[in-house]
Amino acid sequence: MRGALLIAKKEFLELSKDKKTMFLAFVLPFLLYPAIFGMMAKMGRRDEAQNRNKASRVFVSDPSGVMAGLLASDAKHFDLVQKPEGDLKQAIRDQKLELALDVEPKAAESLQKHETFAVTVTMDESERASEVALKRLKTALATQEKSWVQARLQVLGASAQLAEPLKLTVKNAADVGLEVGKALGRFLPYLLMIMMYTGSMQHGIYATAGEKERHTLLSLMATRLPRNQIILGKLLYIFCMGVIAALLNLLSMGISVAFIGGGTGSSMQALAAIANPMTLGLTFLIMVPLGLFFSNFILLMGIQARNTIEAGSAITPGIFLVVFLGVFAMAPGVDKMAFLSYVPVVNVCLALRKLFSQQFSWIEYLIAFTMTVGLAGLMTLVSTRILNQEKALFKM
Repeated sequence: MRGALLIAKKEFLELSKDKKTMFLAFVLPFLLYPAIFGMMAKMGRRDEAQNRNKASRVFVSDPSGVMAGLLASDAKHFDLVQKPEGDLKQAIRDQKLELALDVEPKAAESLQKHETFAVTVTMDESERASEVALKRLKTALATQEKSWVQARLQVLGASAQLAEPLKLTVKNAADVGLEVGKALGRFLPYLLMIMMYTGSMQHGIYATAGEKERHTLLSLMATRLPRNQIILGKLLYIFCMGVIAALLNLLSMGISVAFIGGGTGSSMQALAAIANPMTLGLTFLIMVPLGLFFSNFILLMGIQARNTIEAGSAITPGIFLVVFLGVFAMAPGVDKMAFLSYVPVVNVCLALRKLFSQQFSWIEYLIAFTMTVGLAGLMTLVSTRILNQEKALFKM
């Protein structure tokens, strides 16, 4: 094991000489994520302010005048416009207006007869401004409908509460920590896998196929160190770089989100609820075998490649598999499929998802941990034996 540590130290020393790579690996995440999240938050707040302060443009086709007067009286929220030329739906898609209302011609007559009349709303569900306009319309109609119903009940001499047989009060059983934990549990495993794999990939290629291109692999083979120690040393280096990359990226993202949230009491309460020592410890514990599994694959593909281009071509498709598994684990309902606890990699995602959702199961966690440790150990054994062969190391 001493030889493996020596090889890992040698790789880290080589890395320390490359200032550009050091900057990209260890400094850039702390500059990139605050800039990205800050820009997104600023644009989101600006868009929200514009939607909140800007009146929604609405075209109303109302021959009887039942709805037009109601919307015209609320100039703060509604701006009644003329019918645009051409197709009405296309005008909404082109953002010339947010809503179009079509009130049936006999609406006033139906209202006087205490009958129901129809109102058709055309909107663009893909646009936030159109959603805001619809929400405003529903609020205005709810108030007006209540007024109409009370007037009808008054004519009949009935109580105003006749139309409201019950008053529903909703109490949220979930606290802020649980809500944030469930949201975090969905995408955190995905981020961990992506960051560990991509963080290991380039360094793994440099330490394996790059050694062949630089013709330094033969120098290592000429030393007294056993070949398996050299392989394990490179594996340790690749694994450490993957874990470091994942932790630095997550730390930068967490700091960025905390600053964007403004350090409010609710955000601090949520952070304290999910960032307890047990949760973080169990997360890191299961990251170790998962990172070793990824590192073994990268090492195996990289050391057998003739050059860095071939190594990149062999390792890159693994990203798509990791993305697929991560996205699959984010899907609703997968945490209720019991058989997924026995599917490698996916069970790690589900164990972390339940851990942050405060639905932790020791059995599922131990199954995922044991299977991942077994796969990582098996992969280490296989890769060590394969790479001990001359034809694997000196493939031309």
